[in-house]
Amino acid sequence: MLLVSISVGVMSGLFIALVRLNLGMPGHKAFFWMTPVLISRLHGRCRIGTTLGGLFAAITTYSMGAHLAGGVIGMPIIVAAAIILDWTVNFIEKNNFSGFKMILLLGIAGAAANLVCLSKRMILPAGLSPHFILGVSGTWFRICSYAFFGLLSGVVAAISVIHKQDNYKSFRSK
Repeated sequence: MLLVSISVGVMSGLFIALVRLNLGMPGHKAFFWMTPVLISRLHGRCRIGTTLGGLFAAITTYSMGAHLAGGVIGMPIIVAAAIILDWTVNFIEKNNFSGFKMILLLGIAGAAANLVCLSKRMILPAGLSPHFILGVSGTWFRICSYAFFGLLSGVVAAISVIHKQDNYKSFRSK
């Protein structure tokens, strides 16, 4: 399962590096690396799967010339965000949470992890670049956008696991 988590991280990194979406939304790349890596961690049950998946996503994008992690300076921050997600999933598994509690905890953890990723923008030499979406910009917009995409990543990953559990239960009852 460790290799699956690493492979998903590499594939996420390749997707981010090779597919330019140009959404212009601050923090949107988290959805494209955090969600698949978190889903592989939840399904594969490798205790450090999200951390290694996030690390390899960052390494892959950097080696392809993209900037998920903002280069070598930002990679530890991506790993710190992934550690938050791993810790949360381990807590959920230890306490046997499912359903709404899992969605809530993973959503909050995803938002927190992506806000950690926002801090990497503060330490990079380029700093914060302006984003204007529908006439809205500024620091609060950036914070809310990062939190939204992190929340979305956590919720989508949790729903994928809950959907799998529901399908398994219905299959077993037949």
